[in-house]
Parts: sequence; structure tokens; C-alpha cells
Amino acid sequence: MLSYDFDYPTIPSAPNYQGISRRKDRWQRQAITLWLIAQGFSLRAEVQKIVARYIGTNPKNGALMRVIPGLKDTDLLKTKTLALRIFSGGRTQFTVVCLTDKGRELVQELGWQTHETEWERMQRLHEKGNYQGKHTAAVLAFVYQARLRGWTAGVMPEVDAGRFFPDAVVEKGGESYYVEVELDDQKLSKWHNMARHQGVIALCARTPDHRRLLLDEAKSAAETNKCTRLGTDLRTLFEHSQGGNLLWLEKKENIS
Repeated sequence: MLSYDFDYPTIPSAPNYQGISRRKDRWQRQAITLWLIAQGFSLRAEVQKIVARYIGTNPKNGALMRVIPGLKDTDLLKTKTLALRIFSGGRTQFTVVCLTDKGRELVQELGWQTHETEWERMQRLHEKGNYQGKHTAAVLAFVYQARLRGWTAGVMPEVDAGRFFPDAVVEKGGESYYVEVELDDQKLSKWHNMARHQGVIALCARTPDHRRLLLDEAKSAAETNKCTRLGTDLRTLFEHSQGGNLLWLEKKENIS
């Protein structure tokens, strides 16, 4: 699981390595970017936002925007663009990133540990060789939006619960929920499995209408298991990512 509650590392001197800048300011941007990806962050937008906060600039700063493409050009990073339809105007694109073998070697030479990125974890535990780019993008987008709102969040948590395989887990202030991130309608068995395991149905949909549809779909499971339904959606989270702080946009209590 990842959060924004961490201590930045001490940045060593720039190594004599192809693609690494000898200028202190450029190397600082490159180093923090590599370190964040080595911690497990994999959405380019999220990495750039954290780096921008660290160096005190805008995430859309031109020099900062060139860091990840530059590291990719020198074979230190691998990137991929995933597309997801959240807004009515068209698809939203998400760039995901991870270290290459060469990148991992450099990070380890700098004295930092490397961890599996969330993108890699989604590929290993969810996609399992079957490309599911839209769903991977949706899960990564959800945990990013959760962290923006102060939650610790992670993808594909290991749960010993039979046929219950949640997409994400979030924690904040003593609250902890496994979450299903859905792009379509789902089988009712999924909501029953979730309700039985954690006593709460927590879901993230594409849009407000889709959120209401899924919450209605999960109603029978909530009534059977006497549990609460929590719902949110990616469109609303992204529309209010600058000023909003609520992760759960709708709460349906079970009334006996």
C-alpha cells in the first residue's frame, strides 16, 4: 500500500550514467522520479504531482514533464498509455510507468530498494497475461484519487477469502475497506462475497449513473448480509480532485 506520508530520501551525487544529468536541478528531478517509481507509484500524473510538490513547482512545468520521457529514451523506464472512458467527451488517457532492468540496477546502485509498481502488480495478479488495460487504468486511477484524499491505498490486496478477490484496499483514520472497481454491471455473487467477508460493500464505478446502478445491483446482497453500501465514481473524483476531499460519495445504510 502507498500513501503520501513518507520521508524523501537523501539524494546522492549524480552517477556517471547514460541519460543522467550532471546539472543539480535536473538530477534532483530525475532522482526523485526514479525513487518514487521504485517505491511502487506507477501513474505518471501522480509521480509528477509528488515531484512537483517536492521541488516547489507546477506538475505541468515543462522541465518536469520531460523527465519521464527522457528516462524512457535512455532505457531506464518503460511506459504504456492506457485509455478509459470516464467523461462523455471521449477517452481519458493514463500513462503508466515502471523501471526497466537497467533502471532497477541504477536505483540499487544509488542505495535504494526497488519494489513492484502498482502497474506491475495489476499485470501479475489480475491480468495474468490477458490484457485488461481499461480495468487496470480504472483501478490505478481509483487508488490515486484515494491517496489525494488522504487515504493509504493499494491494488490487488492478498485476501484469504475463498472467491473474494478485491481490486483495491484503502485505509484512513481507523477505517479500512476492500474495494471493487467496476466498469460494467457485475454478478450478484461478487457483492455477496464482499458483504460476507468485510460486512460492507464498497465500490467504485465509472460515472454517477453507473454508481447508482451498481449500488442498486448490490442492494439484495446488502439486505441479505445486513451491511452498508459505499459508492464512489471516477468521473466525480476526477472532477473534484483539486478541491474535494470525500472519497465515498454515497452511503446506503441497511435498514432492517
